[in-house]
Amino acid sequence: MESGNGDTIHVVLAVYDPKGTYSRHAGVVMVSIFERTRNPVCVHILHDETLTERNRSLLTETAESFGQTVSFHDVSAYIERLGDVTIRAVQKRGWSVGTLFRLAITDILPLDKVIYLDCDIVVNMDIRELWDIPVEDCSCAGVLNPHRGRFSSAAFRKKLMGCDEEKYINAGVLLMNIPRMKEKLDIRRAVQWFRRYRYCTKYQDQDLINSCFRGDIKIIEDRFNNHHSDRHEGFRGDINAPGAADSILHATLTKPWAEPKGSVVDRLYWRAFLKTPWGKLPREELVDMMIDVFQISPLTHRRTTQCYRKVFHRLRKDIFLNDLFINGVLLLKALFHETKYLFKREESEKI
Repeated sequence: MESGNGDTIHVVLAVYDPKGTYSRHAGVVMVSIFERTRNPVCVHILHDETLTERNRSLLTETAESFGQTVSFHDVSAYIERLGDVTIRAVQKRGWSVGTLFRLAITDILPLDKVIYLDCDIVVNMDIRELWDIPVEDCSCAGVLNPHRGRFSSAAFRKKLMGCDEEKYINAGVLLMNIPRMKEKLDIRRAVQWFRRYRYCTKYQDQDLINSCFRGDIKIIEDRFNNHHSDRHEGFRGDINAPGAADSILHATLTKPWAEPKGSVVDRLYWRAFLKTPWGKLPREELVDMMIDVFQISPLTHRRTTQCYRKVFHRLRKDIFLNDLFINGVLLLKALFHETKYLFKREESEKI
């Protein structure tokens, strides 16, 4: 087994790209790492058949232009083994199949330790700082996700799934102890978990990680996954401001390629983008692309329909989908699904 220790830092990215436009976001993450990290870095790309040969070539070019390495791992067979029930549960919630790719890491990569990053991230620090955090005594390390209070519907969901609300982490940045995670979670248990909790899971594999590794997750500093960075007014646009410098910035609220707001994440994303092969387009094509981006943003469109829609959605959520109502529905679903789950388990044991 190849060790995750030593000079080389191993970073994992997941690329599910049916439209052919998502790969460039992975390229931006890679550039942001390479520019600020002095150690050798090997980026592992988890993908399926949606990764085209052209985008594969451009990702390779990105790594080679910085003297770094990239390795590709097809996870199609693993995702197929998760089954239709799991895939439907993910798609029903509006997530892409790619969110499940990180679950394949323990099965596919013969390493001791890796850093997993989502592709809506820009790294504004030497990632060696994260790599050097010891995880020998835990399964993984991550940054706390903000919670809304003990009696909120979000907290109730997490309790039903066996998560610790006070220590629930955001899985967009993970430092993973692969052998220890593999001992606690295999594909069979992952399938069982999704079948049992598909009625209340909201963040899919993030919920699964927090549930299955409860009590074995190390909490690390917020700067290693600053998921408030795209709405923080204190360092708007200043990449060297406190909170932005020496951080990993996570665009959880709005994406730089969809709704640019002039935030520090936007600046870092587009600066890195221009240093990728995708950013070396003819000037005319770059201008067209930027205009398309601004047309998407609700901050720049002339029509107010989308804004009104958001207002009515907010009112509907606050009045008709408040925490008390949602918790009641979740409780009824829990009683039904737990009874059904226990009945099936008893039947299988009799056989």
